[in-house]
Amino acid sequence: MDPQQRHFLMSCVHALENAGILPLNTDQNIGVIASCGETTYYHAALRSKPPTALPDKFQMALHHEKDFLATKVAFQLDLKGPAITLQAACGSSLIGIHTAAGMLRNGECDVMLAGGVLVDPDMSEGYKYQSQHIFSKDGNCSPFSKDASGTIGASGVGVVVLKSLDRARADGDRIYAVIEGSAINNDGRSKMSYTSPSVSGQESVIRQALTNAGVRGDQVGYVEAHGTGT
Repeated sequence: MDPQQRHFLMSCVHALENAGILPLNTDQNIGVIASCGETTYYHAALRSKPPTALPDKFQMALHHEKDFLATKVAFQLDLKGPAITLQAACGSSLIGIHTAAGMLRNGECDVMLAGGVLVDPDMSEGYKYQSQHIFSKDGNCSPFSKDASGTIGASGVGVVVLKSLDRARADGDRIYAVIEGSAINNDGRSKMSYTSPSVSGQESVIRQALTNAGVRGDQVGYVEAHGTGT
């Protein structure tokens, strides 16, 4: 199995345990939205072992391809709600949370798991700096700094359990955060290049998120950004 799928499944188990939910012993309709990085583990296995030493192609696909990430969690944990693998590059996990919150508001499920994973077995090899590439010159990520020259890669996994606020309070849950509102958009072609962010696009989606949340800009006390400062 791709380590990404294994780590994501384990994190879903831990998240539900932390939320006090036993999927096999609840009447709550639970769904999952999942994202993962490129499946390099599969290709490494194909290169390093003779075909006769590997399961058949269909079985390999079931345990490595991104498309099966969410439904594998649903199968293993007996989740009956929506099971969607969502891919949007760097924005995948947060867009998954945005989408899951909408499903909860629409009454499509009672509980949603949302998150993502990226485990890159080749990350220990480092990278070679290339001009006009997205990676930084010195291997450091310095968003909003005059010394910023790009981003760096990383491995990680994260899953959150989402409920409507009323249900969470009624269930006596430990509430870590409340999503007041969110928004998504795309820059289209109004930017320097395909991999560059757009100032106007960033401004537009931030304004929309604040409007949806009913929050003024001067009420925001903390901002977490993508590695490029977006």
